[in-house]
Amino acid sequence: MEINRSKHLSKEEQVKLGSYYTPKKLVDMAFKFIQPYAVDRKKNVVIFDSAAGCGAFVARIKKYDYRAADCDTGAGEYLKKRLDGKKIFLSNSLLRVSRKKYVIPAKSFLIMVGNPPYNDTTSEFRNGRKGRNLCDQALFDRDLGVSFLKSYDKLKANLVCVLHPLSYLIKKTNFKRLKSFKDNYRLKRGVIFPSSWFLGTGSIKFPIVIGLYERDKKGMDFDYIKNFSFSILDSRKKFKLARYKTTDGYIDKYPPRKNGQKISPLGLYYYTFRDFNSLRKNTSFLDKRHPNGIVVTVNNFYKYAYLSALKKLFKARDIWLYGNLSPLINKKLLEKNKKIFIEHAVRTSPTLKKTNRRIVRKIARHYKVGLNKRTNIAGLETAIKKYFRALVS
Repeated sequence: MEINRSKHLSKEEQVKLGSYYTPKKLVDMAFKFIQPYAVDRKKNVVIFDSAAGCGAFVARIKKYDYRAADCDTGAGEYLKKRLDGKKIFLSNSLLRVSRKKYVIPAKSFLIMVGNPPYNDTTSEFRNGRKGRNLCDQALFDRDLGVSFLKSYDKLKANLVCVLHPLSYLIKKTNFKRLKSFKDNYRLKRGVIFPSSWFLGTGSIKFPIVIGLYERDKKGMDFDYIKNFSFSILDSRKKFKLARYKTTDGYIDKYPPRKNGQKISPLGLYYYTFRDFNSLRKNTSFLDKRHPNGIVVTVNNFYKYAYLSALKKLFKARDIWLYGNLSPLINKKLLEKNKKIFIEHAVRTSPTLKKTNRRIVRKIARHYKVGLNKRTNIAGLETAIKKYFRALVS
């Protein structure tokens, strides 16, 4: 079966639908995960891709009792011409979700497979241009991908093998949003790969996982995920969240709340960041008050000097792997080596170079950092890079 790569969609339509062509290698891996369950003829097995697009996964499951659905008219018509039209459903898979809708017997062993859209409707396209999440009330989330995971629970799927951002699991606030899915499913296998496998997903990579979940009344809590050993595609390396220390609870990453300090006595601010990828993407120090500016004081200056250096000098080969984590840190080493980060910031930051020298001297006096000697910037950065390499070694 020829695979159409959704070329009928414009860039904006592609983003609204979260529709990205899935490479064959990833489809084959997902199929390998589910195949032992699919060939168990003791069960009446149905395999369902509820965000089928133009059929990357359907091409592998068409020998089984399958179902495929998508809200994209072009994709649906494409599949109906090439497959059994009675098993293809042109519909929103998040509305009126039930097995009956897709003619799936209540007693069938249901396997969900595919690459559902992971489209946060609050990002990239502003003012609603990224679309709205039209779904059953119980499934609603700002991200379509989270709604799809919840829909699998509503269908009482016995097995789920789908691709989704790793951030759904490793960010605690996101994990809580999974609600019924995390309460009723347990991750059994997980293979991580960079978002660059999908064309058109942006220049800054982030980790995506092929996750195999079994329906399990024990569910999973965040400690289970923290200690889960993920494989990394085409690598012998493993990823376990528990082994990494981040700035969470140590460095503020959002502007002050209602009663917090809003004006910096130094006249310095640091641009807000959600995770390491946003830190890399956004600007750093600011010399003017800003709605997205975090207040920088003499006492916390070294922490933001650290972030400024991390943004510029952390160059791990697998940097994408840490993109959705808060910035990595070794707090003890930072507290012991404040001066090198402070000196690097005042010597290299464009904002600090142009700020009032009285402010810079105040910072230097507080941390006992000399400003008169000539600094070997290259040597300073070599020491900092060595520190950063230790974060992931």
